[in-house]
Amino acid sequence: MNNGIKDVPCGYLLLTHQGIIEDINQNLLNLLEYEACEVIGKHIETFLSAASKVIFHSLFYMQLASQGNAEEIYLTFRTENGDDIPVLLNGCFAAVNEGEFVECIVVKITKRDNYEHELQKVKEKLEEAYKLKEEALNTENKLRNLFETILFSIHEGIIVANNQGDIVLMNKLAEKYTGWGVEEALGLGVNSIFCCTDIQTKEKKTYSREEILKSRDSYVRLENLVLTSKDGKERFIMGTTAAILGKDGLPSGTVTSFRDITKEYLQEKEIDSFLNVNMEMLCVYDTEGSFYKTNVKFDEVLGYGKKELAGKSFLSFVHEEDKEKTTQILRDITDKSKVYDLINRFRCKDNSYKYLEWRIQLGTGKYAYASARDITAKMLETEKLKTIAIKDQLTNLYNRHYLEMILENEMQRADTYKEPLTLAILDLDHFKLVNDTWGHPIGDEQLKLTAEIAGKSLRASDFLIRFGGEEFVVMMPNTDIKEAVISLNRVRQAIEDNRHPITGRQTVSIGAAGRHENESFEEWYKRADEALYRAKDQGRNRVVTASI
Repeated sequence: MNNGIKDVPCGYLLLTHQGIIEDINQNLLNLLEYEACEVIGKHIETFLSAASKVIFHSLFYMQLASQGNAEEIYLTFRTENGDDIPVLLNGCFAAVNEGEFVECIVVKITKRDNYEHELQKVKEKLEEAYKLKEEALNTENKLRNLFETILFSIHEGIIVANNQGDIVLMNKLAEKYTGWGVEEALGLGVNSIFCCTDIQTKEKKTYSREEILKSRDSYVRLENLVLTSKDGKERFIMGTTAAILGKDGLPSGTVTSFRDITKEYLQEKEIDSFLNVNMEMLCVYDTEGSFYKTNVKFDEVLGYGKKELAGKSFLSFVHEEDKEKTTQILRDITDKSKVYDLINRFRCKDNSYKYLEWRIQLGTGKYAYASARDITAKMLETEKLKTIAIKDQLTNLYNRHYLEMILENEMQRADTYKEPLTLAILDLDHFKLVNDTWGHPIGDEQLKLTAEIAGKSLRASDFLIRFGGEEFVVMMPNTDIKEAVISLNRVRQAIEDNRHPITGRQTVSIGAAGRHENESFEEWYKRADEALYRAKDQGRNRVVTASI
């Protein structure tokens, strides 16, 4: 391992061209919570999340092949304990011990609010390097190597100035972002090449050493700034300018570190513009399937507080019965030019569910944009209409229309799997007499009672259907005629035993027929009807089966 790398406050990896780990520094081992022997010799993808494996395999090697180096590849390492650590990976081809390898610098990152804290640690290392230089002149070259290793391993522009504000050192990224070469920049004032303006006010921003020392933490945040390079190119940046303090506590210079956030800034503007575009329910989620931002309307309809959904899994709010379909559609969203439609049930704050109609489109970067419309009332009305279409309103049993819907499937399944299938027709005995004696309202009560008793006596797998008037049909899947007769006699006996308070004892006659293979419904029903006729002819209140 390069000795200058060993003490760098970031991770270091030496990879073969196939991605096998040849060497790793202690900082990265500490971050991943592994021992060196557990890591060296294994493929780097062993320690990456599923999504990061794809990114590393394609994007990292693609940049290496086309450019000779890979810059700022966002990956997620997985520690031995299963924790996810977001990092930026930078790599380039290098000759080590007469072999060709890929040297990588790994910088841990967090959300933007915590990013400056990581950078401050680097600046503290720079201060330590200056202190060591003052204390031990005989190790100046070693300190210089360490200092420059740190300086050039951080994926940020860094400009170091002396007490007079003149530039004494800057790294390659600072050259790239400012447009000034290091040779022409040395000795110039920082504000001469670091030309920044406020994003909102367009006012020029400068930071003096005195201003930095006045701040409580001896550094100033660089926020909401546009950096204009020597050739006029503009970049949105963020970072810090901090004082470098000597052993005596006095300032010996300043260090300015900054990073290009143009992509992030423009994407944030795009997201905010999308969320404020209209009064629809709008949200943005990332490629990991987690909510990034939601607008006011989205939160109001579902009852959530501002930012309450941020970082939470989209699928965790989807109804269990809709998750498989939703997951499949989300996986299919790959074409940025296409808008994808989806309907599912989404959990509200009060744990109720609303039907949402989604329209989703991939955006730039790692985000997808989605609009949603609450269609709960429409869906419930549709369900109600469906229920009306297949249910008998008097008895709440399935009706003849429902039988027609399921009949073909049930007969086809019976033929395919060689399963028995029995049909029975139930007809109340002397029902006309009930209507003539007590009127149709009492007759309706008798029909409802009969339906209730029969439903309780049959199995959950049986279909009980009001076929018309006082006639009921029972279809019994995977049931032969002998088994059916036992169940049907149980129904007949239960109806006879339950006396109506006005009409008294009522009985039912039943005709049953087992279906022949490939027999049509018309022939099958005719045989069951003939059996019912014989039950009536033989004295009623009995179960009669069709002849073979």
